[in-house]
Amino acid sequence: MTQPPEPTRVATSAPPAAMAARPEVVERWADALSAGAYAPMSRAEVRRELDARLAHLVGVLSAARFEPDRAAPVGEWLVSARFTGQTSLQDTLEVLGSALPGLAGRDGERVPAVLGAVAAGYANALRRQVFSQQEEVRASLLTALEHTQRELHDSETRFRQVFSSSAVGIAVFDARGEVVEVNPALVGMLDHEPGTTAVFDPLDLAALRADLSRMALDGAETARSERQFTARRGDPLWANVALSVVRDSDGHPRYHVAVVEDVTEQRVLREYLRHQALHDVLTGLPNRQSFLPKLEQVLSRPGSVTLCYLDVDGVAIVNDGLGYEYGDELLKVVAQRLTAVVAGERATVARIGGDEFVLLLEDSPGTPSISALAEAIDRALAEPVPLAGHEVSASAGMGFVRTSARGLDAMALLRQAHSTLRRAENGGKGQWGIYDAGQDARERARLALLAAMPGALDGGDIAIDYLPVRRGDEQVAAAARLRWRHGQAVADHGDCLRFADELGLSGRLGAWLLDETCSFAAVERLPVVVRLSVDQSRDPDLTASVGTALRTSELPPQWLWLSLDARALSEDADAVEDNLTALADMGVRRLLHSFGGGFAELSVVERHLLHGVELAPAPVEPLAHNALSKLVPLLRETGALVVADGEAVPGADLVVRR
Repeated sequence: MTQPPEPTRVATSAPPAAMAARPEVVERWADALSAGAYAPMSRAEVRRELDARLAHLVGVLSAARFEPDRAAPVGEWLVSARFTGQTSLQDTLEVLGSALPGLAGRDGERVPAVLGAVAAGYANALRRQVFSQQEEVRASLLTALEHTQRELHDSETRFRQVFSSSAVGIAVFDARGEVVEVNPALVGMLDHEPGTTAVFDPLDLAALRADLSRMALDGAETARSERQFTARRGDPLWANVALSVVRDSDGHPRYHVAVVEDVTEQRVLREYLRHQALHDVLTGLPNRQSFLPKLEQVLSRPGSVTLCYLDVDGVAIVNDGLGYEYGDELLKVVAQRLTAVVAGERATVARIGGDEFVLLLEDSPGTPSISALAEAIDRALAEPVPLAGHEVSASAGMGFVRTSARGLDAMALLRQAHSTLRRAENGGKGQWGIYDAGQDARERARLALLAAMPGALDGGDIAIDYLPVRRGDEQVAAAARLRWRHGQAVADHGDCLRFADELGLSGRLGAWLLDETCSFAAVERLPVVVRLSVDQSRDPDLTASVGTALRTSELPPQWLWLSLDARALSEDADAVEDNLTALADMGVRRLLHSFGGGFAELSVVERHLLHGVELAPAPVEPLAHNALSKLVPLLRETGALVVADGEAVPGADLVVRR
């Protein structure tokens, strides 16, 4: 803040009475000034400053040599002290005009000249202040204008640089939608000669103008879209387009700017990946992800549908014998032939995975019967395929479901067809079957039990019953039998063994069974008969599990009667015989169960000098019973005991009582 000038000190010869009246004049002057303006000073400072100025004026009036211009600094001080209200000068002149004559005494006639000088000083100081402020404003305006012009120039330069060097296309439209300017990138995208602005196909330009019109109607500042453009030679170009409006100072649209980004490669890649996600890479057929929505869509419409779940036989043989590339070629041929079989139908062929395909037909009056369709597929696949210099033909197992049920779940229908296929394959290669609801319900109950077995084994829900093995009235051993109750279903020993083999749990189940039965036999001091499954009988680690169980329970090995499954001989005779030999070396008693009297079984009994044989249930026909009566003496001649499982077998040595 500018400090007010110090008052000029002058000698005064004012009378004492006048000097006594000066404080009252100062007070009135201060009140008048404070009422009309604000100065950044305290009241005491204002009075002190005004008293000094009043003394100065009295001195000017009382001086021997009258120089009224010396009163001008008082007016200047008023301006510098910011007493520049609308009435500040008027109030000052009124106070001084009424007070100075009395203060000046005989020199009162000089007062008008002094007041004029005060007014002149005030006016001159105020003029200089206004001029100074005008200069500051002018300088500020010039600086702002220069800054604005520089910013505008820099902005235009930057825009021009971006416009000309940008990799994305830019088009500028006027308010009517006419193209004003396009950048080189857009010209290149649309394959036009440099310098032209007519780069848009008429249809593309009309579409852009429609977008601009919608922006105007919606009052939107920007709009984004993906659209296809046509280049000069007719090639398609996909682009992301961002439209924006440029307004003038009054807020009216002056220009529109379109930023065009070429995304043709990204779109092609996206479409390729989408196709890959929904189609099998090898055959080009729809895959599981795209087939299920199609099946749901078909099932939502009225009418009958036929679904065939198909498993190609022999692909693994081609892969291992000729090479995987020939296996892939065979699958391609299968896909083509399946498509040809249903070419005249409203049908979908899909590859579900691996060697598995599905055919979905929307039935019509001309749709063939299931048997005719199966025969047509068989004929198509049986035609030889030349691969690596060989003529290879294919066959397939097929499961058919034909239904007109509405609202059926797609996954449920697919499962029905698949379960029908699996049942058909139980009859051999190249078989087909039709869905049977009753059979499917029974199979589902079995599969539900199968799925729950791992949890039952971990949770200790499987029990072991020990049935007496008698020679006449004497109990000579105990037969260990598994029992598992799951809800209303009960699985016996044979079921548990089959489930374990199907699930790959035979090793875990066998080790637990051996541990439990050996501990029982050691406590009861009684031999125990343990039946093994097919997989357990040929398991190369069987002797390790037996040895661990015997050591843990400290059971004499001859008290463990281990009964291997005779059916395993037909699958891996060498592994079974190796186990029989190793168990004999350990001192374990060896038996065969499910014994049917085949040549291989009889040979094993004689060569390995088995401790016993558990006969398979005999058929009811007289011839089978006659053969059984002849078989028992033959087995006894080898030294083997004949064990009957709860049935009356003539000549049996031991019987398991239930």
